[in-house]
Amino acid sequence: MAKPQHRWTEGDDLVAFYLSRHSTRRLPLMEAGIANRLGMPEASLARRQANFAYLDGRGGLAHVARQSRRIHQQYGKAPEPELRPLVLHVLNQTRVATAT
Repeated sequence: MAKPQHRWTEGDDLVAFYLSRHSTRRLPLMEAGIANRLGMPEASLARRQANFAYLDGRGGLAHVARQSRRIHQQYGKAPEPELRPLVLHVLNQTRVATAT
């Protein structure tokens, strides 16, 4: 039986946006841990990062969700020190899931 598809929240998108630009260098988790914390497979998180890369003009995947476009527009000019606390907040409040 297939697992239910992950429903992306704005917080999930914000984390993917941050990772697409800044990686995990200044975060307490690696990508696998972040994906697990958000309740999705690591490949889903990677695909969303590729969507943000596309919006930044760095290649990536062109089929971008409206919510991702809104997050990109809202936070596109925000510096890393402004984004990091928001991302940490999302990661600290998020459920740990059973994604594989």
